[in-house]
Amino acid sequence: MVTAYDVATLAGVSIGTVSRYLTGNGYVGETSRTKIAAAVAELGYVHNRTAASLKTRKTGLIGFVVSDLRNPFTAEVAAAINHYARTHGYGVVLSDSMADPTVAIEAIDLLRSHDVDGIIITPPESPELEAAILAAIRHVPIVGIGLRTEPMSIDLVTVDTYTGSRTAVDYLAGLGHRDIAFIGSATMASGRYRGYEDSLIEHGIPVRESLVEVGPLNRDFGFDAMTALLDQHPRPTAIFAVNDATALGVVQAAHRHHLRVPDDLSVVGYDDVDLAAHSTPPLTTVAQPIRRLGEEAVRLMLDRLSGTADDTPTEVRLDSELIIRESCAPLA
Repeated sequence: MVTAYDVATLAGVSIGTVSRYLTGNGYVGETSRTKIAAAVAELGYVHNRTAASLKTRKTGLIGFVVSDLRNPFTAEVAAAINHYARTHGYGVVLSDSMADPTVAIEAIDLLRSHDVDGIIITPPESPELEAAILAAIRHVPIVGIGLRTEPMSIDLVTVDTYTGSRTAVDYLAGLGHRDIAFIGSATMASGRYRGYEDSLIEHGIPVRESLVEVGPLNRDFGFDAMTALLDQHPRPTAIFAVNDATALGVVQAAHRHHLRVPDDLSVVGYDDVDLAAHSTPPLTTVAQPIRRLGEEAVRLMLDRLSGTADDTPTEVRLDSELIIRESCAPLA
């Protein structure tokens, strides 16, 4: 049977270095990482996490509770977290809450029962879920992505959604649009809605409740919301959707009703998932730094697990950027 000692011998490093690499507990230089990874692959070594956890009380696993894996943004964040966790010797256990707070609470309990070392979470917001997080944080480190509890009780990675949204609506107003609709979620999009509303006010545009559609953030809802907005008089000439999946549903509905994007309707999304650049037309969107979100979430978790983090929760706040493509045009 291949052992960690065999890996150390082939890689030309100490057994302690191999142990730190396998458990993710401590620093291992990039050169040593490369040598150990090559030795592991050549020897076909499989780390016995169960046996190791009995000695170290660590499993080398991080749980990740996602809000909705059907959302391309969530899937890309999950891929980034998996990548950065693996480079530090951790495996990731994924649980999809399917945008249901009750399922998210069950996922936290399930991951804790499997003794994961920490949990990263991007779930739907709810008072019950916040209470579950406050209870769980006493037993396991938790890092939130875009999820704020009051008072802040966990480490967070967030994006300045207010500024991103305001920039998007400023852009549409600058193209001459005054009938600008908002399609979003009642829970997660408060910062994005405030950015939308404040931009309209800044440009002297009345805020029309009839141009606000709230629902689940997916392509089907975007399609249905756009269809409903077509009944408004005057109908919107521009749409700000708070994620790209919803925006792509808007574009689909516009095509179905013989509206040309961007000639008849301008559309701005949010996230900049891979699909956004390849839609027809390519989607103008507010880009979130998806890889950075994953990287910073893993870094905060590793700091917490290694004992180097401050006692008080840390928030890492990232910036967004408007990516102008071909889905917007000046008002004719």
